Amino acid sequence: MSTDYISFALQQVRTSLAKATYDAGLTRSSETVPKSAARWWKARVKTLAVILRRLIMLMALSLTLDPPKPRAETSAAPEEEPVLTKAQIPYSIALSGQTQVYALDGPDFPEGSPGASGPVPVASLMRRFEALARILRNPETYAVRVARIMERQRRAGAPRPLCLLDDTASRFTAGPFGRWNDSS
Repeated sequence: MSTDYISFALQQVRTSLAKATYDAGLTRSSETVPKSAARWWKARVKTLAVILRRLIMLMALSLTLDPPKPRAETSAAPEEEPVLTKAQIPYSIALSGQTQVYALDGPDFPEGSPGASGPVPVASLMRRFEALARILRNPETYAVRVARIMERQRRAGAPRPLCLLDDTASRFTAGPFGRWNDSS
């Protein structure tokens, strides 16, 4: 696997994420953006997240891992729950494709209540941006994590993962007219 291709593709994802964030108006000083801009940005970021997951999967498949270090014995943890503050980032992008969002009150919706209308707060969109930017800052760490997960699954007898195309995959392979042009 050529690392030049992967590093170039990661740079293109970084550039596309920054351009989409600027084009949607998230970098302006206002606290809200129109719902149409938020929808456009979320669709673009969803595409970039799929591409990023696939790149990390390629990086993980090309790694050879050292045997895991033995873990130290852990003592019984106290029954206290951790203290959550509003400064913590509640949004995370799972590399398996599932997104979990938690607020201080428990599970939450990423964009607020379902079916909300009107302007969308920029803060909720910027949390998603930060989650992707965190992965893009150091993708090798996440590739090692995915490689270890795949190694555990392989030892358990699970097959290697597949990246199947879904119904909306035409946006990844479409030419300028929506489909590949047949010249025959």
